[in-house]
Amino acid sequence: YLLMLEILKKTKPSGYTSQLPIITGVAFLGFSSAFWLQTIRAEVYTLNIFFTLLLIFLLVKRSKEKDTNWCFKILILFSFVLGLSFANHPLLMITLLPAFLTFSLVNDFKRFLELKKIMLLLSFFLFGISLYLFLPVRSNLSPAINWGRPDSLANLFSYITRSSQSTSVATSSHVPYLNRFWFTLSFPVLQFSLPLFWLGVLGAYAMFKESKKFFIFSFLLFIFNLFTATWATDFSLRNYDLLGYLLPSLSVFAIWFTFGISFLFEIVRKNIKERFAPSHPSGDHKGLPYILEFFLCGLILLLPIYQIAKNFDQCNKRSNTWAYQYADQILNSVKKDALILAGDDNTLTTLWYLNYAEKKRPDVRIISSSALSQKSYQAQLRKQYEEVNLPKIESANLQRMANQLCRLNTDKMPVYCQYYTNDTAFAHHLSPVGYIFEYHQNRVALSDSDIKKQKEFLENNLKSKGFDLITKEHFGNLVFNLGVFYNQLGISTISLEYLLMALDIDPSNSRIYAQLGKAFLKMGEISKAKEFFQAALELDPYNQDAKRALENI
Repeated sequence: YLLMLEILKKTKPSGYTSQLPIITGVAFLGFSSAFWLQTIRAEVYTLNIFFTLLLIFLLVKRSKEKDTNWCFKILILFSFVLGLSFANHPLLMITLLPAFLTFSLVNDFKRFLELKKIMLLLSFFLFGISLYLFLPVRSNLSPAINWGRPDSLANLFSYITRSSQSTSVATSSHVPYLNRFWFTLSFPVLQFSLPLFWLGVLGAYAMFKESKKFFIFSFLLFIFNLFTATWATDFSLRNYDLLGYLLPSLSVFAIWFTFGISFLFEIVRKNIKERFAPSHPSGDHKGLPYILEFFLCGLILLLPIYQIAKNFDQCNKRSNTWAYQYADQILNSVKKDALILAGDDNTLTTLWYLNYAEKKRPDVRIISSSALSQKSYQAQLRKQYEEVNLPKIESANLQRMANQLCRLNTDKMPVYCQYYTNDTAFAHHLSPVGYIFEYHQNRVALSDSDIKKQKEFLENNLKSKGFDLITKEHFGNLVFNLGVFYNQLGISTISLEYLLMALDIDPSNSRIYAQLGKAFLKMGEISKAKEFFQAALELDPYNQDAKRALENI
């Protein structure tokens, strides 16, 4: 709000009419699904956008300041906030630096290029980024979760740069960069809707006409952020991190959107006054301009209300208890002194929360399978769970490490895991228990009763259709993995039932369609297999499994 006010107040008239477009623009951004969803997540992006907008505000404020000393004081504050922002999300800030630097140089930055002043600015930047020193202090106190173990300078550096993470997350890198970029470029259309998107385009034009300096600055922020989001994040609308990465560009577009509303508002107001004031000197229609202006103000205020109505169902999590119920059921289903091996964040964080924060099942040990290849994590586990035997580190084969951990400990304690393996021999040692699997030292022969019990459990627990997008994907993948599990055991009819159940839970997941295509292909039903492969490609044109399968049919 303050940033938009600072940019607009130079040429726009004061009073409630100048405030209205700003209030509308701020509310419209605030109730966009991308921003709203970040505010209710335990993530970095809401704080990041606060820092981003504050930094832009300080530079804009400094560009209008005539007092040289006060200008430099603003720059000192800018350096400190920049350091703080680096401690929140360094990548997003680094990619915005060229825009910050360009705008500063345009505003006669050379006045401050003295060694003494540069050292002062650097000192305040380091003071802000020194927040990272909290990590080694806290790490040395041996917390329950000591991720990356940043208890020394070397570990701290590798933690901050993520060089300690030898594992890689699968992303949709098979989607060409240019295609991903065009999608991110169209992101404001999805958030603002097509008719209102053009108000942003109009606003960008109005800003360009009014101040080329501010427009170039905002455009650089917009385009650098798009490039970064396209390169750095998993290309999927299901990935809320992508929405978080794109918040800076969406905020810039909201500024253009506000400019567009203000520009259009002033034109209409001017036409109303010119239309009625001169032509009716008698005063018969004296109150009409005010009525029309009041009506126009009402129309503008309807814009954020439209945004709230459009996004409320998606963003309202008030009655969403799926995460809690999921973790609670897992903890209640395992035996005493059990070890649970989990790989995905949705499972790990919910289990850790109940186990550490709410002290549920303190006898249970919870281990991340995806971090087993990190020396620091294994060092933490040796200290935390002395009785657990850990596998040798093989960064190239996490799956084998997880399998070994199960084998090494099954004679000492009950071992449970998520289904994560393509090792058919290992799958024969698993039996489903609620949402997870119990590992057995000897091969398991599942009875019809075991299979029926598992199916009834899932149908009873997943019968509600009140899933949001992430919950839908999580449980869809969980049931999908069960289908793959039964397929590995050679029970194709049960496998097909679970795959169809997964599709019912998450009908927009291309991976499920592709797997169903494989299942029908294996059964010899070629036409049905083609239908599912084609459906997978319609949802994801870059699904390589479906592409290859159709080429080979």
